[in-house]
Amino acid sequence: MAAKKRFSFQDKILFDDFFHRYYQLLCYFAFTYLNNKENAEDIVQSVFTSLWMTNTTFSDEEHAKLFLYKSIKNACINELKRESLKQNVLNNILQQETEIDDEETAMAIIRTEIYEKILRAINDLPPKCGKIFRLAYIESLKNEEIATHLSLSIHTVKAQKMNAKKILREKLKGLYPSSLIFLCFEFIN
Repeated sequence: MAAKKRFSFQDKILFDDFFHRYYQLLCYFAFTYLNNKENAEDIVQSVFTSLWMTNTTFSDEEHAKLFLYKSIKNACINELKRESLKQNVLNNILQQETEIDDEETAMAIIRTEIYEKILRAINDLPPKCGKIFRLAYIESLKNEEIATHLSLSIHTVKAQKMNAKKILREKLKGLYPSSLIFLCFEFIN
């Protein structure tokens, strides 16, 4: 029986021979963990590269092969952990974004529907009253500017603004008060 010789991956011919004989087999082994051919190949190449760069010596070829199996198994487990962690982080981010998006979308819909009701109520104001209201609260003109612009007295402008507010308060009384205040504030600014 022949004595087993020491086995080192620093011998390029020995390394190339070993690589070509076991590469496919070790890729399949890694694939059984990862279910991804490219990742399996990357891990096997990485382990072989690491062995080439270190000065590891084995008692025989079988010992080297078992070492590769164990190294590849550990690398696969680490890759699975990284992927799992990455997936958990992505899932958390997506869940938070979805919750935020859902909340923001719901609030945007509510604001839009309330805004529509306010606009409809403003458009339903009597013509002169509606015009004065728009000039005062949408275009932010002062009473004097409105009076000059429409050739009216300041008293008439103030009376029409009061009348518009009264009509709008009555038409919009069913809306939630804080939403109405919030929307009116956004609407006016």
